Amino acid sequence: MNSQASKPNSTILVIDNDPSTSTLFKKLLESKGYNVLTSNSSKESLEIVQRVMLDLILLDLLMPEMDGWQLCKAIREITRTPILIISAIESPEIITKTLDLGADDYLVKPISSFTLLAHVKNLVRRHKTEELALPENN
Repeated sequence: MNSQASKPNSTILVIDNDPSTSTLFKKLLESKGYNVLTSNSSKESLEIVQRVMLDLILLDLLMPEMDGWQLCKAIREITRTPILIISAIESPEIITKTLDLGADDYLVKPISSFTLLAHVKNLVRRHKTEELALPENN
């Protein structure tokens, strides 16, 4: 059986101020069967989060308009969708602050595609399992 065919469709939003990074992540994730939306704007990202059922959000901390911390906090007020931070900032204090604001995981750039995909797969699987356990009236 093809594992690609049995994988439920999962939608991921990639939020990064650098369009080339968004495109790179989009191509990688789509090659593994994920549906991927991208945004290079905090405002547009919040609009997507409000109108699309997502399984995972990949978020860079260095964003225009609102920084990644503000955006993470704003997203968390809207949804329980897992947030994976991908940032070049490698400070333990920053990582702790980010997780305290509601992020579910944190990876430091540069990151191998194997590591990224393992974290994505884990967070999506966990989210889908939690969704199944939630009462229908949510």
